[in-house]
Amino acid sequence: MRRVLCFLLVFSTFTLCAQNEYVRDLISNGSVLKEVTDIPASAIQFWVGEGENSVVAGFFWCGSTPGGVAYGYRFSGSATIADMLNAIASADPNFYIDLGSWVNGFGYSNGSLNYMEDSGMLMYTVNGSFSSGLSDPLADGDYFEMCQYADCTLPNENIFYPVNPNLPPENEDATIMAEEIDYWVGNGESYAIVAVNWCDTAICLAWGVRFPGDSALVADLMRTIAIYDERFDYLANGSMMSDITFNDGNYSLALAGDWWMYNINGQGAVNGFTTQYVHDGDVVKWGDESCGNADENFNYTWLTVVNPVAKPTPPQTQFDGIVGSENCQAISCEDPQIVGWAATCEVDRGWQNMENQMLAVTYGEAANAVGQVTNSTVEVVSLGDGGAALLTFDAPIQNGVGYDFAVFENALNDIFLELAFVEVSSDGVHFYRFPATSLTSTALQISSTGTVDAQNLCNLAGKYKVGWGTPFDLAQLSGYSNLDLNAITHIKVVDVVGSVDAQWATFDRNGNAINDPYPTDFASGGFDLAGVAVMNGWMPVGVEENSTADCWKVFPNPCCNSVQISDLKINTPISLYNAYGQLLWQGIASDSRFVLDLSTFADGFYLLNSGGKVVKLLKKQ
Repeated sequence: MRRVLCFLLVFSTFTLCAQNEYVRDLISNGSVLKEVTDIPASAIQFWVGEGENSVVAGFFWCGSTPGGVAYGYRFSGSATIADMLNAIASADPNFYIDLGSWVNGFGYSNGSLNYMEDSGMLMYTVNGSFSSGLSDPLADGDYFEMCQYADCTLPNENIFYPVNPNLPPENEDATIMAEEIDYWVGNGESYAIVAVNWCDTAICLAWGVRFPGDSALVADLMRTIAIYDERFDYLANGSMMSDITFNDGNYSLALAGDWWMYNINGQGAVNGFTTQYVHDGDVVKWGDESCGNADENFNYTWLTVVNPVAKPTPPQTQFDGIVGSENCQAISCEDPQIVGWAATCEVDRGWQNMENQMLAVTYGEAANAVGQVTNSTVEVVSLGDGGAALLTFDAPIQNGVGYDFAVFENALNDIFLELAFVEVSSDGVHFYRFPATSLTSTALQISSTGTVDAQNLCNLAGKYKVGWGTPFDLAQLSGYSNLDLNAITHIKVVDVVGSVDAQWATFDRNGNAINDPYPTDFASGGFDLAGVAVMNGWMPVGVEENSTADCWKVFPNPCCNSVQISDLKINTPISLYNAYGQLLWQGIASDSRFVLDLSTFADGFYLLNSGGKVVKLLKKQ
């Protein structure tokens, strides 16, 4: 404790010089000195400002119940008393300061405490000494104190230490609101937020995940993120999470401690992630235990600020082109490997113009999408902007080798392309969308008679001309708990609203607006569905899984970190593609036996191509 006199700031009948002279007179009279409180920097909970210099500031009131509040102030370079007082008032709405040539009033009110002084002699000291005014400089380590000059004893115990209102309370899990999310994946009427907290580097990233129905397993949310976002992956051991990784070229994030924990809406999860359900609006928070806070029941919270993950950068790789071009994946409506066609079709018509929702499209009948597709451009049903068709089949579709089914549109040529999303279900309730990609520029809206380059499209129905279908491989959707890939009963085709206006746009797996002809404001607008073919495993013409022309072998399959390829023809090219048809690696067989290192690739399905033979390869831990 020091005996010091608070510096006179305000006394309406005195000039500043008169006040200073009055203070000097008071100093010479020890009977008017007061005991004041010395507050250590370690006690401060709320530090205002940034920098290498620090000041402790105490504010005291001598009413019927004397009390005080204390802050810390940080700065770099130079700062004055006025700078500090203004900074505290700006940072904490509960703190009040009225500055003129001197201090006209100061106070603190948080609903429980209510301190206010706006009259009398308001006085302050710096390090126990009087200062000449608000413009006096502060230095690192200074101790500032303000009070009303009155005959009272400043408190030693009744001191309140405010907490930064912009930080989460101690041990309260940091979270994020849905409107703050930048990158949404999946589809459905419900949503959840999934955040992951890594410790080294300390960062927390969040995704928005849409799902069908009123609930979803945490495992399904994780699977959806992994399917849509190639930067994200996870490794599980049964119901336990072994690791969660994120690699975008700037960050390479993985487990730093011993295990992963997770909570839901700030409360520790009850079940393993493969059996734990969440509902619309829930927040799932994963975290490395090494930087979490645990209570006596091992419920973990993480205080790191949750940041929305940025949308991924679209790949520069282009996809297969028009019918007849090299490596085109289109399937002819007359392909002998087609084993069946859609048996029923129900249509929910969309609008002729999404921005003027007055008229729905009317062209065609749902029955036109049932049965065998021909080269006819008129035997279709138009979906309109945002419209959808639901199709069923005489027998469930199964996940075979290669593509399993194909969707047909009636494009008059190779460049006027109207597009649609494709979703599948094994129960008619839970639908899962193929992750579609569009690399078409959104700088300029494609007009109603404009053109689209098929090479910029992946997993979007309608990328080929009439008579040729867009194929889909069910293996791309493996891992969902509510989806049986060997019993697909329903396929949904959903029109892409081709507007680049964010208010009306529909988005691809990377969160980019899909640009196609818009508006198509006529009775036959939007995607024109001709039908859906079933192959139960189909490869492009001239490529067969069990080709005898080139009988090289792959072992093991499934594999972990590498595969051995044997019986190769020397000097034959070898190519590795991902499930989306993107070339990942290419080499030349210098020997009949070759070991391909897959340790840097994520778990999932891949295609190996050499000498006209294609093998579907599964990599998993």
